[in-house]
Amino acid sequence: MITRIPFCLDGFNFLEVEANDTDHDGHHANSLIASLPANGFAIVGTRDPQRKSFELLEKTMEELRGSDLVIVSGFARGIDSRAHELALEHGLKTIAILGCGLDIDYPRENRSLRNRILDHGGLILSPFEPGTSPIPRNFLNRNQLIAYFAKAVWVVEAAAISGTLNTARHASDLHRDLYATPSFPNDVFFEGNQKLLSEKDPNRYPTAHPFFDASSLGITWQHLRSVQGKKKKTTRTNITKIQRWILDLQHQQGECRIQSLMNFATSQGLSPGQFYFEYEKELSSGKISEDLLGIVDLK
Repeated sequence: MITRIPFCLDGFNFLEVEANDTDHDGHHANSLIASLPANGFAIVGTRDPQRKSFELLEKTMEELRGSDLVIVSGFARGIDSRAHELALEHGLKTIAILGCGLDIDYPRENRSLRNRILDHGGLILSPFEPGTSPIPRNFLNRNQLIAYFAKAVWVVEAAAISGTLNTARHASDLHRDLYATPSFPNDVFFEGNQKLLSEKDPNRYPTAHPFFDASSLGITWQHLRSVQGKKKKTTRTNITKIQRWILDLQHQQGECRIQSLMNFATSQGLSPGQFYFEYEKELSSGKISEDLLGIVDLK
């Protein structure tokens, strides 16, 4: 069932809403939209993600099972589609916001996903008239709505030139909490993420919080600070640069070895001598540990 509701945001004056046919009076759709942006968690990223991005997304959605968050995304292939699919798998409501008219079957490979979203109580939204084609500028306009309906926006993976960065800018302009997955330096697949996390050019790129697992969202939703992620300790505040590098390597490689950590440190401008001086201080403080295999971890 498709209904049109009044909506006003920077040139948009209506939303077309598709809901399950059983929602005859629109009560469910209105109720779900009314829960936003307070419960809205937007997940966005590249159409061609790395396997590790899918793995982190899968782990995060499993951790969010049972929460009242509504997963908002753009229905594109890649990160968007997987976010919708995982929301359904873990019992979360999800809303897809299209960059075309509701009557346009795009992308065609998501036809089954569209039906499953509706069957599980989710919504398909479009700010465009029926018949509107999925052209690039419509997706850029659509990105503003993704940020608008969310309290937090997570950039899972974005290259240096990416429409996802447009969503990040809208999130900043709308004063939404912005998160981005950290990466190893010079990883071309995550150059957009690096720009959001670097703080080197805040006038050009909004600054994001690093995202490691669902507990990272405790900045936005305090009750999620207790979510048991793979590395719950990543929610610590005021951690040192050595500790941060350990967490980055654990995220990228699954573990942190002393040699990898030293290589990382020297790539950040430390000499080997400076690194070992800082590293020994960390060991002596009892905040990190190193086992017989040279694997380093936070305590």
